[in-house]
Amino acid sequence: MYAAAIDALPDPSDPEFPDRAGVILAGLRKLQDSLSDAASRSRVTPSVVVALSGVRNRYDDLMATAANGPGATLGQRLYIARNRAKLSTKEAANGVGLRKDLIEAVEREEPVLEDEASRIKDLIAALGG
Repeated sequence: MYAAAIDALPDPSDPEFPDRAGVILAGLRKLQDSLSDAASRSRVTPSVVVALSGVRNRYDDLMATAANGPGATLGQRLYIARNRAKLSTKEAANGVGLRKDLIEAVEREEPVLEDEASRIKDLIAALGG
């Protein structure tokens, strides 16, 4: 289902791309959380782990496309810069004096205060994003 939705996305320069990609990314985050919970159980099957890996790869690919587009959000840009730098959310948060849950919230597209957004933009710039 998500593969078809991703394949049907318009070009990243299309004004509709950010909103449509955002809906898919939100769905992929929920699916990833469910599969991650399933994978943490003691009697997991290889198919669950393979599915989780596939969802994470699709998520990362779509985030990279979205982060490089003209309508990129702060969360998308942060996610890509942080992952390219191989930083956890906690490490990134510590680097700019913020809480780990705030970094996670930004990457989920939740609103933040202007001061927090400014610190995150500074982090993205420092990481070369």
